[in-house]
Amino acid sequence: SIIFPCCFGVLGAVLLAVTSALAPAAAALSAAALGVLFAFYRRVHRQRRHLMALACNRHRETRSLGGSSLRVTVLSQGGAPLGDLYEKIDDATAASALTEAYAAGINMYDTSPWYGVGLSEARFGLALHRVPRDSFVLQTKVGRFLVPDPHAVNGTKAGWIGGYHMTVRFDYSASALERQLQDSLQRTGLGRIDSVVIHDLEPTPHRDEATGDDGVATADRHFNELRNSGFEKLLQLRKEGVIQAIGAGVNIDEDGEDPEKKRAWNLKYVAALLGMHEEVATARGTTAERRIDFLLLANMHSLLTSEAHDLGILDACAASGVSVVVGGPYSTGILATGADPADGSAPMFNYRPASEELRARTRRVEACCKRWGVPLIAAALQYPLRSPCVACVIPGGKSAAEVASNVELMNLDIPEGLWAELEKDGLVK
Repeated sequence: SIIFPCCFGVLGAVLLAVTSALAPAAAALSAAALGVLFAFYRRVHRQRRHLMALACNRHRETRSLGGSSLRVTVLSQGGAPLGDLYEKIDDATAASALTEAYAAGINMYDTSPWYGVGLSEARFGLALHRVPRDSFVLQTKVGRFLVPDPHAVNGTKAGWIGGYHMTVRFDYSASALERQLQDSLQRTGLGRIDSVVIHDLEPTPHRDEATGDDGVATADRHFNELRNSGFEKLLQLRKEGVIQAIGAGVNIDEDGEDPEKKRAWNLKYVAALLGMHEEVATARGTTAERRIDFLLLANMHSLLTSEAHDLGILDACAASGVSVVVGGPYSTGILATGADPADGSAPMFNYRPASEELRARTRRVEACCKRWGVPLIAAALQYPLRSPCVACVIPGGKSAAEVASNVELMNLDIPEGLWAELEKDGLVK
C-alpha cells in the first residue's frame, strides 16, 4: 500500500518539473491531472480499507441480549441522528446510512418515537421494509405518546432540529405502553418490534429551572405507573412472544441537573428494575418470570465516564445475568472529534459544550492513544465491549460514510498495552 503513493509522488515531481520547464499552461494542466489522480487514489484506498474491515468481521460478532433468544451484533446502528438531532439530513442520506449498515452485516437497529418525534422510526421502516424481517433486530422505546400538533414546526417545539409535527406526552401505564408499541408498529411498518426499552423514566425531562422544579415528583409518579401496571404488561407481552426482550434506559446527569441527585435516582431505579419481576410475581401469587434483559446506559460507560462502574451498575448487571447496551460511545461528540476539533468548534460532551476539565482529560487520553498509534475514536468505540456484560455499542452514524467508518473502527486492532497504560494512568477503570 505504500509503494503506489511513493511512486505516485516521484512521478508527480518529475511531471511537474518537466512541464514547468516547457510552459506555464502545461504545468497547470499537469497539476490538475495529478489532482484528479490523487483523488482517485484516495477513493480506491478508502474502498480497499473498507473491504479489509468487512473481511475482518469483528463488527459482526454477536452476543446474547440478557436472557432473551436475541443475539445482536456488537456494533449496532443508532437512530437519534436520523431524527435530525444536531442537523437536518434528507431522507435519501438517512436511507443510505441504514442500507450501508445492513450491507455491512449489522443486525441491531435502535430507534425511538422520541427521535425526531416519529421521523427516525419512519425512516427505519422505509429503509428496512424490503429486507427479510428475520435478518435484523428492531429495538424501539416506550414511555412517550406522540401527539399531533400543527404548531410543532417539524419537531423544533420539542427540541429537535427537524422532525415531524408532534409534541409528546409521558405515560408508563399498562394501557399506554401497549398503545405506544402499536403506534411504533404503524410508523415503522416492520411487522413486529423485537426489543423494547423503557425510555427516559427519570427527573431530567420534567425539570423546570424557572419554578425550581427538579422533576423528581413527576418522575416518581411515572415510576409508580410502571411499577403498578406497565412493567407487568411488558412481561406479559414478552411471555406471549409479542416482544422478545425488555430493557430500560439509564442516563448520566444532563442539562445542568444536580449530579448527586441523578446518581441517587439511578441507584434507586436500577435496583428496582432488577427486582421488579419478583414484585410482579408476588402480587400475582405466581412464580417469577425472568427479570429485565438489559440496561441501555447512555454516556455512563465510556473513555470519559465511569459512572456505571462507580455506582456498581456493571457489577449488578453481571451478577444478575442482565446485559448492558452502551449508547453514545463517543460521549455525544468529544470522543469522535477530540478535545480540539479541526474546524475550531467547541467539542460536545453529553449534548453540551465540553468543560475545560473534560477537554484536558480528553487530551491525556488522546496522547496515550497517539503513542500506541490508535485513533481516539476507535478506542472510544471498542472500549465498552471489554466489559463482559456489554452486549453491543450503539453509535449513531447519520450517513453511509459514517457507518462505514464505524465498521472500520470496530475492526481496527488495538494493542492490549493501550488499555493497560490508560488504566495505569487512572484514565479508565
